[in-house]
Amino acid sequence: MKKYLVTVVLSCLSVISIFAQHELAPSLSSQMFSRINYNPAGMGNSGNVNIFSQTRFQWVGFGDGAPKSEVLNVHGFVESIKSGFGGTFTYDAIGLGRTNINAKVAYAYNLDLSDRGLLSFGLSAGIHLIQKTYDRDLIGNYGNEESVSAGLINESKINPDVAFGIEYSHPYFLVGASINHIGMLNKITTFSPTQTYYVYARGSIPVAGGDWHIAPSVLYMNSGQANVVNLSCIGYYRGFESEFGVKDLMCWGGLGFNLNDFSAAPYMPIMLGVEWTFLRVGYAYELGFGIGNYNTHEVMLSFNIPTATKKSAVDSKKKKKKRR
Repeated sequence: MKKYLVTVVLSCLSVISIFAQHELAPSLSSQMFSRINYNPAGMGNSGNVNIFSQTRFQWVGFGDGAPKSEVLNVHGFVESIKSGFGGTFTYDAIGLGRTNINAKVAYAYNLDLSDRGLLSFGLSAGIHLIQKTYDRDLIGNYGNEESVSAGLINESKINPDVAFGIEYSHPYFLVGASINHIGMLNKITTFSPTQTYYVYARGSIPVAGGDWHIAPSVLYMNSGQANVVNLSCIGYYRGFESEFGVKDLMCWGGLGFNLNDFSAAPYMPIMLGVEWTFLRVGYAYELGFGIGNYNTHEVMLSFNIPTATKKSAVDSKKKKKKRR
């Protein structure tokens, strides 16, 4: 009973904190591998069909009420019409008895500004479902004075959700910006998100003859009530040769640092991963300095399904060089 009440109180006091972390959760260790859930312009980087999933376990050891997030992105690109099509689904268990579900379809149009530069415009639309389940016999009414019923209470609200973004990519750098929850200009509440802005940039610096790439990145998020800055630097190594003499195995590792104004405690993700032909696996251990020093784990799994025929494989590879 006491633990239940403590969990509820923490959940109620951290609406802004949890919302900001929910918005940024899919964009920490894996923010540049698949980002259409917060910027629909992030399609067209490959002619393949990409299936991306990520699970985030936050505040491990906290017990009941510890947040958990699931992300699933699927997208592909049609070269003949220079368009990307995809869908994104996120599920968040936030606090005790509260869940968020966000489902959107996405479209992006790409413009080749130069031989190696690509400008994308993206739009996504769908729903944002917020659902709360709690036992009033244990936690009381908490402001719902009109209802006097006891027992298990279920409340939910569906909000329309629209996002727009723009992104420019080059083999050596990438920049993008997006607006999420367009038109939701209200303050953050337990039943509605608020309009949120993202701006991000990443570099790709080749070293050691091109086998190594150093990728520094920065992401800024603003929701009107919260500001978040995420810094990271990852080293990618593609120096392993398979039995066919092709360097098709890539490994990476790096560090990040997150600053925010809704908590005095930053946190630092430590990232590791490997990519082999069509499969990409990543892991991040997020070292926290906040509530009870509870830590966070992220697991990422991604598949690239080739769509090019043997006849067009060479052409597809050439086109792929100018997309990241």
